Amino acid sequence: MSEYQYFEFQAIDHPLTREQMAELRRWSSRAEITATRFVNEYQWGNFKGNPNRWMEDYFDAFMHVANWGTHWLMLRVPATLLSPDDVSDYRTEDGLEVWRTRDQTILSFRSETEDAEWEGGDGWLSSLITLRASLMRGDHRSLYLGWLAAAWSTDLAEDTPEPAVPPGLSTLDAPHRSLAEFLRIPSELIAVAAERSVALPTQLPERAAIAGWVEALPVVEKDALLTELLLSEAMHPLLALRQRADRELNAVTATIGVGKQRTAGELVQCTRALIREHEARRAAERAAEKTRQASDAAARRKCYLATLRGREEELWQNIDRLIDTRQAAGYKQAVDLLNDLRELADTTGAAEIFGARLRRLRDLHSRKPALIRRLDEARLVD
Repeated sequence: MSEYQYFEFQAIDHPLTREQMAELRRWSSRAEITATRFVNEYQWGNFKGNPNRWMEDYFDAFMHVANWGTHWLMLRVPATLLSPDDVSDYRTEDGLEVWRTRDQTILSFRSETEDAEWEGGDGWLSSLITLRASLMRGDHRSLYLGWLAAAWSTDLAEDTPEPAVPPGLSTLDAPHRSLAEFLRIPSELIAVAAERSVALPTQLPERAAIAGWVEALPVVEKDALLTELLLSEAMHPLLALRQRADRELNAVTATIGVGKQRTAGELVQCTRALIREHEARRAAERAAEKTRQASDAAARRKCYLATLRGREEELWQNIDRLIDTRQAAGYKQAVDLLNDLRELADTTGAAEIFGARLRRLRDLHSRKPALIRRLDEARLVD
């Protein structure tokens, strides 16, 4: 299998300048570079840039897929909306890493497997990019999924305590489902983990609530915010303000849940038991379906044989004509008709008559080895 790698970066808050695009072009002559994206696929060779540094300097999202099993996602979020402290309970050595620049928090999600199937990378980042907005709103489901992926891949010690379980784990939206797939988390593990997840709040803040929130802000802070909004050329300050209001009025809060705190090992053990249960159920369903299909086939066969009753002589004549063709297709059709006659004889008590006629037919055509071989393989007579 040839080597395959896919790299994609996206800039969301601030498009790249011409100077920045020129800087990136020096790292690759083949990449697709626009004001918001850098994309390159490799069938040979390797990416020469530093993804971590590029995330610090240029981009808000990054995704890497390689055919040896690497899935790597990075998201950059304003530190005012998500700090490394918010992530600390979810971070793992190889699964979910976090670091901070001067004003940004960068998250790195990884999944590795030795049983990778070939796949392209195009489309993955588009399905994952809105996780960034969820994180800025205070939704920590992606953080928990990053920890859960490490627990499933046994990167964590079995006694590692489970972090706070965020709301909405049992009703993942499309971006979070894509992340679970990207990190190779089985649905059974999410179902086990979601047993302690409360529902997401569904009601958006009303106009009166927003007005009350704005009124409660200190005057000095309101003046500073309005000044920043008027002077800024980017939409980020307005977006950050909206997300701040949403977080404070409709916060998505993670909870440890009721009962004894679970461990990574307990979650994995319960998941494996659930997988075995699902596999047994699917096996039983397949067996039941196979039985039903066999019953339907037997019923159809019975109806078909009923249509042949009284036409035995006609079938024997057809068999003679098919054998006289001396062709493989004719021999096959003749043997199929003989099989029909045998089953029909079994139902009408004429098995001995059928056996006698079959022996005469074999004697008559004993010098046709291809036909005799087919008759032997069909085992028409005990």
